[in-house]
Amino acid sequence: MSTAVTTQRTSLVAKFADKFSIEPAKLMSTLKSTAFKQNGNNEVTDEQMAALLIVADQYGLNPFTKEIYAFPDKGGIVPVIGVDGWARIVNEHPMCDGFEFSYAEEVTEFSSKKVPLWMEIRVYRKDRQRPVVVREYFDEVVRRNMQPWQSHPNRMLRHKTFVQGARLAFGFAGVFDEDEAQRVVERDMGAAQEVPQPQSRSQRPAAPALENVDDDGVINTQNTQRQAEPVQQNAEPTQRTRRAAPAPRQQQSAEREPGSDDEGAAQAGEPVSESVMRILKTKMEQAALGEADLRKQFGFGFEGVTKANYNDLVSWTEDPVDA
Repeated sequence: MSTAVTTQRTSLVAKFADKFSIEPAKLMSTLKSTAFKQNGNNEVTDEQMAALLIVADQYGLNPFTKEIYAFPDKGGIVPVIGVDGWARIVNEHPMCDGFEFSYAEEVTEFSSKKVPLWMEIRVYRKDRQRPVVVREYFDEVVRRNMQPWQSHPNRMLRHKTFVQGARLAFGFAGVFDEDEAQRVVERDMGAAQEVPQPQSRSQRPAAPALENVDDDGVINTQNTQRQAEPVQQNAEPTQRTRRAAPAPRQQQSAEREPGSDDEGAAQAGEPVSESVMRILKTKMEQAALGEADLRKQFGFGFEGVTKANYNDLVSWTEDPVDA
């Protein structure tokens, strides 16, 4: 495995070195010092550098002109595409057939400037009859303490709208603009977690809860039906009982077969089985979510999925925040 990684890294370095007519060793040292936003004096590893080159090669971006750069993050990287890079990958996409912006007539005051309450982008694809329409609201994306937002709020709102439109229209995944990358690195997700979730969400017949899935990923339909029937017959008492005490769930656990996931639920760090993980990944794919979105929302990737947080992750795929 290590030999394959080394070979891939060497070939990528040679490819970029040849493209920019620079010695491979000089290429690596230059990009390590210029293409990474460093926090502290941590040294950029060869593996992190290789990861950046892989993403740059995938999207055809130039790391020397800041079309793409990265934040180091827990041994990996958070790839960041600059505004020029986003413009390049959209305009060079073979299915791109143009795009246009529209603005709200209502405005708000911010930093002594008038900013539209929302901005909308319509992205046209050659292989679709209707455009992809995305609307971003200023209050939801603004970072009030950041200098670019204070000096150019209209331009920043347009950029945020453009990036989200590009993602939905062309499926760009695993890359961020600088605002998003800083949130990932800083784990600045408090605002999203503080938004109260609607109570009716717990009643929706969505993905099976972890207690209804065995270690092989098989759904216990009888147990699911037993839990669903009281909700259908009398929703209000069920909600009151759930808020009052966890006793009903403890009683249900006694009825389940030995070896069910309840036995390990108390162990917060115990990972789910491979079959259960496949269920979660399928749910995320259906919601157009990837591991990068999981890290952005919760601060961990697939390796952090446990029996204790599985149900919360499934609920998130049904109603993702900032996805």
